[in-house]
Amino acid sequence: MLKKLREKRKWSQEQLATMAGLSIRTVQRIESGHRASLESLKSLASVLEVNMSTLEQEIAVIDKTTEEWKKLPLLFRLNFVGSEIEWLGLSKRRDWIRSEMLISGAGCVTFLLGFVFEREYFVAGFAMLAIGYAMSLVTRLGDKYSIW
Repeated sequence: MLKKLREKRKWSQEQLATMAGLSIRTVQRIESGHRASLESLKSLASVLEVNMSTLEQEIAVIDKTTEEWKKLPLLFRLNFVGSEIEWLGLSKRRDWIRSEMLISGAGCVTFLLGFVFEREYFVAGFAMLAIGYAMSLVTRLGDKYSIW
């Protein structure tokens, strides 16, 4: 939400950080989904002229009727089929990153088990790594098109 409010005003992260009396790194962390301290939220809310609750809310619904949504790559849009992205349990950027790490880690372990056990583990491990990579691409496109 912070990123959307900042971009609406056409401010850079550096400008917002300076006006709020915060470091650029703090603004970057908050925008990427990390928790903010009460003092940071108060400063940002004051500068952006919004309530603190506005800054804390997450946007989990994507409006698929807009022209912006229709311009996104088809393979990207297919990852968010349904009225909300919440149905996957992946409504936040950090959820995508955690899932990507979990699947990729399991893929590595499964792939390595192919050396010890049956060769089918190679195939399963490779498939899991491919899925983890695909999830990382979705996350990066979500960053690029500011859907988080």
